Amino acid sequence: MPAQSLHTFASLNSFKIPATKAPSSRSSIRSPSPSLIPALPIELQPSQLRPVAFRILSKKHSLNIQTSGLEYLADYIGRKYGRDWRSKCESLLNDIGKRWKEQDKGQFITAEILPHIIQEVELRNASFTGGSGLNSGLNSPVGELVVDPLMNFNPQEFFHVWDAFEQPRWSYNRLRKHFEKGTPPSMFPSSKHLVNTMGARYYQLYHRLLRNEKFQAPSFHSSRAIEWHAITIIKNLLGRHGQAFCVLGLLVKGSNGEYWAEDPSGRLELELNNADFGDGFFVPGCILLFDGVYTRTERFRVNSVKHPPAETREVSREAYGYLDFMGVGSIGSTPDGRFDKVIEVKMIAEEQRKGKKAKIAVLGGDMHLDNLETFDALARVLAILEESSPLAIVLSGSFLSLPFYNNGVSALYKDNFDQLAHLLAKFPNLAKSTTFIFIPGNNDPWGSTASAGGAMLWPQRSIPEIFTSQVRRVLKKSVWASNPCRICYYSQEIIICRDDLASRLRRNNVCATKQPVQTGSVRDAIDMDIDEPTQQDTFAMSQTTEAGVSDVTSQSAEILESEQIIHTILNQGHISPWTKNLRPTITEYEHALTLSPLPTSLIISDSSASAYTYDYKGCHAMNASSFISRSKRHEISWIEYNTVDRSSRVNTTAF
Repeated sequence: MPAQSLHTFASLNSFKIPATKAPSSRSSIRSPSPSLIPALPIELQPSQLRPVAFRILSKKHSLNIQTSGLEYLADYIGRKYGRDWRSKCESLLNDIGKRWKEQDKGQFITAEILPHIIQEVELRNASFTGGSGLNSGLNSPVGELVVDPLMNFNPQEFFHVWDAFEQPRWSYNRLRKHFEKGTPPSMFPSSKHLVNTMGARYYQLYHRLLRNEKFQAPSFHSSRAIEWHAITIIKNLLGRHGQAFCVLGLLVKGSNGEYWAEDPSGRLELELNNADFGDGFFVPGCILLFDGVYTRTERFRVNSVKHPPAETREVSREAYGYLDFMGVGSIGSTPDGRFDKVIEVKMIAEEQRKGKKAKIAVLGGDMHLDNLETFDALARVLAILEESSPLAIVLSGSFLSLPFYNNGVSALYKDNFDQLAHLLAKFPNLAKSTTFIFIPGNNDPWGSTASAGGAMLWPQRSIPEIFTSQVRRVLKKSVWASNPCRICYYSQEIIICRDDLASRLRRNNVCATKQPVQTGSVRDAIDMDIDEPTQQDTFAMSQTTEAGVSDVTSQSAEILESEQIIHTILNQGHISPWTKNLRPTITEYEHALTLSPLPTSLIISDSSASAYTYDYKGCHAMNASSFISRSKRHEISWIEYNTVDRSSRVNTTAF
């Protein structure tokens, strides 16, 4: 008998049954119920079980059972039901088939996943019959008691911050159109790895497009036949001059100064003079849809350029078989790496039960600790947050106003965090119950030593522990994460990154001359009917009207820009959609930068853009801008994210 089973029997035999008074007569002694007498195990052969399993699993549930799975079931049923296996195993097989179909485990029943399915079936039957589940646990081949993972949950197990260098690695297989468990990252990858990474990113977007109805050929002639778009690879354009095509390619800038489109089959020079650009920013490194005509000069005259449309998180998860990319602390995942739908429903119910207590406060970026105003502003915000005690508080760098150099700045940098620890000690409720998450910026060590405060290699490692020892002592729960990082909270996946996306998108935008379209609010402000003013009020009225329109136009441009930023990032399915010369990344950790499936929420700490919240394709994006406003002195901003309804609110206050 396995050691684990012996331990289980020993724990059960150690229970003491209280003594009861002996019966007064022999007639009061009752024989135990036959249903309570455990069946004697038998050695059931797989050949005996095959006809029953075929009738229930194959004919009724359209499933195929492998030889290993049949052997496992025969061993389990023989030990559980004994000689009565033929009359009692049909309900068990039927429940296994239903459970397998509910979780979409595939067409073949394997021995690797069967133990998990059998435990869930036994747990469900025990809950329906009011049983404790001990009997099913003793008869289980694995020798473990069946326990509901969420029966006695620990909130810390469902709130985990994934560092980019610890995140599980999944690689995209373009032949199977699916993700697979990848090998651990290597410190010295081969040169082919960069090519494979870009190829995987291209095919991931290409297959996502093929799942879109607008890119699927109709099965028969209909009115939709003229609406669908066929994607043509670049090598198939040769010799087809004067014809119109739709090409999916990577936008790059060639050595001749012109823009080119590349795909795994070749490259093509573009003519973008009269192109119509869609929503979003268009920068080198983006994989875009080009619609145009192939000319005799072997160039592609582009008529329109658009980002490949994103798909919702639900559609992507269904396409990838509900893979559990983050592991969720080994709570909601099954042995084959898929997410358990039943446990996910319980997670969502637990999120709702938390109510307003589970909030995440996101403070603005560029929290320079070498500036005394930062401590005054931070004290003001912490005093407000201490009343609600949020689940987590996100603090984003850079925590130094100048790049970190090895010229004596180390002592100053550590002193700044020591002062921060002294400030945090004044708020004991937050220091005890709230998780503080620190995200580094471009001026933080050690990357800024080489980059001089510019864009450094992504992902960026966390702030070294040597500078944060005092803060770690004050805070009970502190996480010094990488940039970017991910938060797994029950069924939600939240991505946090600190980068000036807006400024980089503006600088490298191909369609820089494109003017933003006026929104309805601007047109309403301009076309609004105004009573004709008197002669003495003409000048004042004109000033007021011009100022009002200018203010509305400015706000509308900021809103439009924020929408374009989110469209660009989410449509590309990547946090860093640039070429290596614009934004260098560590190739081995590209999986930490991808956005497929789309996250539940996206937190972008971008100091070069205004604060905003925006929903797109079911993903809630937000930006708290700078911690201390650059345009309005003594004004601070932060965002409170509500994990219940997955919404956020921008807060501002003076200090």
